[in-house]
Amino acid sequence: MHLPTMTTPRLHLMPLHSKHGSRLAELGDDPLVAAYTAGMPSPYTLAAALDFIERSVLAAERKEDVVLGIFLHEEELIGVINLRPSARHQSGHLGYWMGAPYRNQGYTTEAVRLVIEFAFDSLKLHRVQTACMAVNGASARVLEKAGLLQEGVSKQAFFKEGVFHDLLQFGVIGQDWRLS
Repeated sequence: MHLPTMTTPRLHLMPLHSKHGSRLAELGDDPLVAAYTAGMPSPYTLAAALDFIERSVLAAERKEDVVLGIFLHEEELIGVINLRPSARHQSGHLGYWMGAPYRNQGYTTEAVRLVIEFAFDSLKLHRVQTACMAVNGASARVLEKAGLLQEGVSKQAFFKEGVFHDLLQFGVIGQDWRLS
């Protein structure tokens, strides 16, 4: 799958390359990122970041995942966003994280909107969905501001560091998102 580049006046979403490994490791080595994501090791090392980039490239080649770096002004990596499309269900599962210095500035919401637009307009998906831990209010607000609707709660569906957590389920279909 050819990975897209998407832009707004503030952000550029584009594929990650090995040259981004150090910055990815620096941003990803954050206790909150590790706490709220499924597969993020802590500490997050350069080796882990480079492995993630390599696996992302392979997943794109197999058309399994669209993983993009979120860049401020084309140069500064500030976070990561991905969309895992399912051709069978004409849907995509969204994931993201933002580096600590860049949170609460609207960047994540902006990136989520861009990827949802890509999902509906370019990939012709019918639905985009995701989930976040119920204790992660900031992520829930991002999703609501981006036009996704909370559709339910999966009780104790996520096991992290010896604790079961509730997941808030969010989704939107294309026709509803365009109206929001």
